[in-house]
Amino acid sequence: MDNLSDKELLSYSVSTLAWVGDAVFELHIRSRLAKRFTSPSGKLHHIATSFVSARGQASLFETLYDDRNDFPLSEQETNLLRRARNYHCHSTPKDADLADYRRATALEALIGWLWLNGQHARAGELIEYVLRQSGMAERLEFDPQNRNSNGES
Repeated sequence: MDNLSDKELLSYSVSTLAWVGDAVFELHIRSRLAKRFTSPSGKLHHIATSFVSARGQASLFETLYDDRNDFPLSEQETNLLRRARNYHCHSTPKDADLADYRRATALEALIGWLWLNGQHARAGELIEYVLRQSGMAERLEFDPQNRNSNGES
């Protein structure tokens, strides 16, 4: 697939960028879980859903937005985050509040924009950074075969 130019990406809606970013984020989480554990897919799916949720992604957005000095964003990336965070959604999932949904959409849109722009490594670095800084990376390391959903033995 050919990469899209910045000019081409400007014509994409926030919801389309977020749709792609959501898929990239989920694939990143699923790949990481599959490489680490041999648990049945149902158990891995249950773990993955705690990361791929509006609340979880909103928390990651806050980590990224608050740590822009530690993970510098370009002016274009910062502008996209703001534009996407302020995007007026026509609907929200039943299990998410509007503020969380908007922050999650912003994170997904940035990941989608990077991916479609051919910046796959940057998208992966961004995902890994927010997972590490938020403490969520540690939750991806516990063995689901030997622990309950709270990570306790």
